[in-house]
Amino acid sequence: MAPDPHLEADPADPVTPRSRVVIDADADRYRYVCPNGHADWDRTNNHLWCRGCRRQADNGADVDPEHHRLFDKKREEVVPWEVVEIDGPRRA
Repeated sequence: MAPDPHLEADPADPVTPRSRVVIDADADRYRYVCPNGHADWDRTNNHLWCRGCRRQADNGADVDPEHHRLFDKKREEVVPWEVVEIDGPRRA
């Protein structure tokens, strides 16, 4: 299942409660992607920011580089940012 660009509904939308999701910054780099399928996201404040989405926006696409959800390609599910914990430094 591929990421859905419509995942970015209102961040206040109800989602299925989940325990913490610990992401290893190096080992899980390509498992968790932004809603547009990019692996080059990074944490910032209370959301994530995606370099790939920013490049698309710079080239005229109607894409927001700020997201409140990730897509777990292994489990094929949406992960709300509020349950994500990053283990180690993230190198985008």
